[in-house]
Amino acid sequence: MQNPYSRRCSMNIATVTGIVTGLVVLIFSMFNATGNVSIFWNPHGMAVVIGGVIASTLICYSIKDVLRLFANFTKVLKREDLPITIYVEEVIYLSRQALGQGTLHLESELEDMENFFLKDGLRMLVDQYPTEKIRQIMETTIENQYEREMSEAAIFRTMGKLSPAFGMLGTLIGLIVMFQNLQSDIGAIGPAMAVAMMSTFYGLIFTNLLFNPVAVKMERRVEERVLLMRVIMEGLILVSKRTPPEIVRDELKAFLPARKWADIDTSKLPVKSLIKEQGSSHA
Repeated sequence: MQNPYSRRCSMNIATVTGIVTGLVVLIFSMFNATGNVSIFWNPHGMAVVIGGVIASTLICYSIKDVLRLFANFTKVLKREDLPITIYVEEVIYLSRQALGQGTLHLESELEDMENFFLKDGLRMLVDQYPTEKIRQIMETTIENQYEREMSEAAIFRTMGKLSPAFGMLGTLIGLIVMFQNLQSDIGAIGPAMAVAMMSTFYGLIFTNLLFNPVAVKMERRVEERVLLMRVIMEGLILVSKRTPPEIVRDELKAFLPARKWADIDTSKLPVKSLIKEQGSSHA
C-alpha cells in the first residue's frame, strides 16, 4: 500500500516553473528598463526586510514552529502524489473481505499498511469499536491534523503581510537619511530616492513571489490530505456496516471529480455469486 504522505524525489514542475518564470520576468523587466541592473541591489534594504520579517515572525510564533517551518520549506518544491483512487480501491477490497469473511478477518491486512490513518481506523474496526466511536475518533484526528498543518501555512501568510510593511519601513529610513542630507547636495536626491524605494521593492517581491504563493501551495496540500482522510474514514464506516462493495464504490466516488471515476479499478469488486452466497447465509 502506497503511503499518501511520502513524496517523490522529483521536483514539483509547476512550483519550480512558477518561480523561474517570475524571476525571468523580473530580470527581463530590469534589463529592459536599464542596462545597469546593479542599481536594483541594496543590501541595507534587503537586511531590513529579511531581518524584520524574521524578527516579527519569532515574536508571533515559537522558535520551534519557525524552525520546523523552514525545515519543511523544501518539501513545497517537491511533488506530492495523493492517490485517492488507490485508497478507494483498497476500501472496496476491504469491504469485499468484510462481506465475505467478516470484519475480524481484516486483522491480517494491518501488517502491510503504511498509511497510519487507514491502519488505525481498520484496527478500531477489527477491535469492534462502535461505528459512531470510530467516526468520532477519526474526525478528531482529521481536525487536529488540519489545524496543525494549516498553522504552518498561516506562518507564511503572516510573513507575507509583514514583508511589505518592513519594505516600507526601509523606505522611510532611506527617506529620513535623504532629507537629512538634503541641504548638502540637492543633486543627490534622485539616486537617494531610488535607493530608499528598494526596500519596498524587496518587500513586494518576497510577498508576491515567495510567501503568499507558498502559503497557498501548503493550504491546497492540506485540503487534499484532508479529503483523502475523509474518503478513508467514510469508507471504513461503510465497511464496518458490511456495505456491499458496489455501494461503497458509488459512495466514495462522490468525493472525486467525474474525470477520476474511470481510474477506479472495478476488478476489486466481488463477483455477484459472492453477494448471493452472503444473502443466502443470512436468510
